[in-house]
Amino acid sequence: MKHLPQAPQSDGLTRFAQRLTPSRDDRGFTLIELLVVIIIIGILASSALPLFVSQKRKAFDASAKSGLRSLAVFQEAYLSGNSSYGDIADLQGQGFGITPSKNVTISVVYRAASTGYCLSAKHANSPTTWYFDSQAGGLLGSSATSCPMTNSGTTPGGSAGSSLTG
Repeated sequence: MKHLPQAPQSDGLTRFAQRLTPSRDDRGFTLIELLVVIIIIGILASSALPLFVSQKRKAFDASAKSGLRSLAVFQEAYLSGNSSYGDIADLQGQGFGITPSKNVTISVVYRAASTGYCLSAKHANSPTTWYFDSQAGGLLGSSATSCPMTNSGTTPGGSAGSSLTG
């Protein structure tokens, strides 16, 4: 059998072929390299976790505030057909579909005939209770600890309301 003459290999091609074949010294990652990668991943995770928790709390609060705004719209719609604001049972009796988000408790804290109302909402996983006071102009800030309407004593004839949990 005759051997065919081989084409001469260039020096660059030989070096390239040598790099593709594993040598004795290429055994994988060293322990130091693996530890450095693990430390970098740990640092990235520790900086992202508080941001995630903060965003989660904001989502819980947004869910509670959304329930408050919906209940306020229902209150105003109820007043337009009646002579006073309603309790949750009154609103449901008129066909308003009050369904708070999961783990959110909404309440009619106080209502005073046709002069105003105060609502509250709290998500079970958030420390903040949110208030909506119709006389104070709507949604109160997160620093509010109660409805000003119930503390002012200026709305006689008011009544406490009920609550509903989603």
